[in-house]
Amino acid sequence: MNTEDRDELAGDSRPTAHDGPFSLNVDGEIFSVTLRRDEPGACDYDWESGPNKGYGFSSSRHVAYGSVLDLANSPSAALETPTIAEHRESIRDFLLQINPETGYIGD
Repeated sequence: MNTEDRDELAGDSRPTAHDGPFSLNVDGEIFSVTLRRDEPGACDYDWESGPNKGYGFSSSRHVAYGSVLDLANSPSAALETPTIAEHRESIRDFLLQINPETGYIGD
């Protein structure tokens, strides 16, 4: 699923790992997003338009249970994949941390 091949993805859509990597344009920056098939809730974001080739970030979601009984009584629910709007929010949070002089997080 690549946004270059079609219209921009709707903010409430939830691409899955089986859909394959997709691209997002966020505030003029292009990111390739890959959801990991073997690790539900984990995503890799490659900053395609960034100044440092191969630079980006990863994120993951986890389920917290109050007790072992809660875990045992829960359906074997897979983590819900993030929406496009949530991917965009994660990317914006990343970009806010970037030092404009270096193109990296931090100093």
